[in-house]
Amino acid sequence: MGILAKRSEDKNIVDTVFTMVNKARDAKVKYGNENVVDVTIGALCDEEGKFTIFDSVSKVYKNLNNMDIAPYAESFIGNNDYLKEMKSWVLGDHEGEFNVGAIATPGGSGSVSSTLKNILDPGETLLIPNIGWGPYKIMAKEHDLKIETYELFNEKDEFNLESFREKSSKIMKSQGKVLAIINDPCHNPTGYSMTTSEWESIVKLMNDLSEDGNFILLNDIAYIDYAVKGYEESRKYMGSFRELSPKNLVVFAFSCSKTLTKYGLRVGGSVFISNEKKNVDDYMRANEFTCRGVWSNVPKGGMKLFSTIQSNENLKGKLIEERNIYVKLLEKRSKIFLEEAKEAGLKVYPYKEGFFITLKIESEKIEESIEKLNKENIYPIQVAHGIRIAICGSPSKKLEGLAKKIKDIIG
Repeated sequence: MGILAKRSEDKNIVDTVFTMVNKARDAKVKYGNENVVDVTIGALCDEEGKFTIFDSVSKVYKNLNNMDIAPYAESFIGNNDYLKEMKSWVLGDHEGEFNVGAIATPGGSGSVSSTLKNILDPGETLLIPNIGWGPYKIMAKEHDLKIETYELFNEKDEFNLESFREKSSKIMKSQGKVLAIINDPCHNPTGYSMTTSEWESIVKLMNDLSEDGNFILLNDIAYIDYAVKGYEESRKYMGSFRELSPKNLVVFAFSCSKTLTKYGLRVGGSVFISNEKKNVDDYMRANEFTCRGVWSNVPKGGMKLFSTIQSNENLKGKLIEERNIYVKLLEKRSKIFLEEAKEAGLKVYPYKEGFFITLKIESEKIEESIEKLNKENIYPIQVAHGIRIAICGSPSKKLEGLAKKIKDIIG
């Protein structure tokens, strides 16, 4: 008998992202930065390849009072002003349409993890997209959950509602409850964003299945503030939840890491809505316990930073203006890569906006393709059913000609 709990004996994390990041770093040292194409970095960088730090955010943070940073938060669910401003920012004009609750979490990751913990029992099944953020699976294992995947896209390169329906129905029949994750808008890693009509179909499906149990949707909105269509239009789909069955709940996983480019502060949150007050009250009560029992406190300084900016129209306007510069830069970079990919015949998943573009690669050819690219000093990231190109972290000049070069290398 060993020192580990049985549930921990087979835990072994292999992080393909940081492995490739290190390979790219070593290649830059050996061959020179100008001779290496590093499209591994999943964080926003400027046209010099430097990590983006919004001046409009840093100035506010540097001017915070020491007592806004050093002490514990007001409560283990978060500062009241932070929770107020987060609900307002996430939901926009829709805030008054639902019963709403909120907690602060360590980044958006904390929101995802606490949702899995408080909605599903060990041994139950979580529904996730077949192409998605890798840590969903890690978190599921951490909470002793099984995984079922739905096909993200149909043959028309649209959200695959039929696959989502089939897998949701199967899970509802087996356990009387569904917890499903949809990462939208600006899906990681494909850059797809769903239409309002696609969202309306999701709500109808949730309501249909709620006749047999509760349907809980975890909407990962980590990249929502980089949607090309802007603040109001990017949240328009939330109006669809007005029609949500009282048996259902939607949890939005929010990330200050992306919204403020302050990854190291580890501040995010869950904003949850339902047309049944008891659902919100029950979920809040369970999460209060989790906050205290798992992380105890979210950094006060990060919460104060967000609430200070969001409660001041001048500061908020400066942040939006600065962030929009990078939204346009992402548009520029995506246009460079996608136009050349189309011309070269390099297949990609449907991209609309966001940090990443993903190449369509047959699963059995992914590792071989990456090895070929590495030999030519091109460093992307392996994901399920494809290869991720992080346009967020790559200067435009490094993307010029890249699609054709990739096509020539991998065929």
